[in-house]
Amino acid sequence: MICRKCSKELPDDAIFCCWCGRKQIREHSQRLRGNGMGSVFKMPSGKWRAEVTLGYKDGKRVCRTKSGFATKRDALAYLPTMYLNKGKPFSSIDDLYKAWSTSALLKLSDSKQCAYRIANNRLDSIRFLKVHDITIETLQTCIDTFGTSFYTKRDMKALLSHLYKRAVAQQEVFTNLAEYIVLPESAEEETVPFDKTEVLSLWRVYSEGDLFAGYILLMLYTGMRPGELFKLKKDMISWTENHILGCGTKTKKGKETPIVYPDFIAPVLHALCDQSQSKVGKVLCMNEDNFYKQFKLLKERCGIRAEVRPYSSRHYTGTALALQNISPSIIMDIMRHTDYATTLNYYTHIPTQTMVDSVNQLPAYAAKPAKSE
Repeated sequence: MICRKCSKELPDDAIFCCWCGRKQIREHSQRLRGNGMGSVFKMPSGKWRAEVTLGYKDGKRVCRTKSGFATKRDALAYLPTMYLNKGKPFSSIDDLYKAWSTSALLKLSDSKQCAYRIANNRLDSIRFLKVHDITIETLQTCIDTFGTSFYTKRDMKALLSHLYKRAVAQQEVFTNLAEYIVLPESAEEETVPFDKTEVLSLWRVYSEGDLFAGYILLMLYTGMRPGELFKLKKDMISWTENHILGCGTKTKKGKETPIVYPDFIAPVLHALCDQSQSKVGKVLCMNEDNFYKQFKLLKERCGIRAEVRPYSSRHYTGTALALQNISPSIIMDIMRHTDYATTLNYYTHIPTQTMVDSVNQLPAYAAKPAKSE
């Protein structure tokens, strides 16, 4: 054979050239990383960068990089981590919702779950778009076009925010674009609580035999929600401890904290239980539609303002407790709120005259009259 370097004649089994010493057997270096396992590059700064390919979009390579490694060995050691975490490059809104709806959604209250499912039904225009391709304008158009009310649009934005947080955690996007959605001005009207005259009128018609007024009185003095009244059963009542347990709704605290009632409302509750003919033990023997029809008629009999709703009774509870100077922490527990800010900001309505009377109790330090020259 011929030497690879000096071209002189050599025996066929020669390993080295006896003239120049060049090794004659070719050795191919072993490749440690196969295709798709990533690459490393030395940056102008002297640091090393690791890079893996996620896929291709519109003919262009989409990659994930990690820079700042002091040595090539460190960058190479990091590649397997990037490779294992590649997963699916980009999820759609539908993919994110399916994953979220079987985990985090189930930890929310029944009412919130229902609201988010309704909101999800209104995301059809962007449902199958890859989250990486969606722009702020696309999200805003979807909300503006398919949100039927302020509340629906608010729920759609909140749902998208949950999904985007998941996408950010999966490194599919870097920003929660849902935070930039602009909602219209809220058309929400402040709930008006019952006033003293209306409560006295309810007691009057109840004493005259109007048992339906007893349901509203029960709500007024317990802070019970209409939905909780619909769920109330006789075996949930503890007559010796003045509380009701088992019909709470919404939050974990709302469900687990007993609904307490004062001694003077116990006879009303007894009367409501005695007149109930429910086979399953419900205290209120009518459906939601009939309840609201009866409430409308009761308002006419008692001269209650048009803007007052059954839920206004819960606002009366919070307001009445605050006016009695009950400790804020106790009011929060009676209302079964997890945050006193909710109680303070939404469920206490202090009359203006009460506020005037309160500031009149401040100490008055009369200023000395100015000396005349």
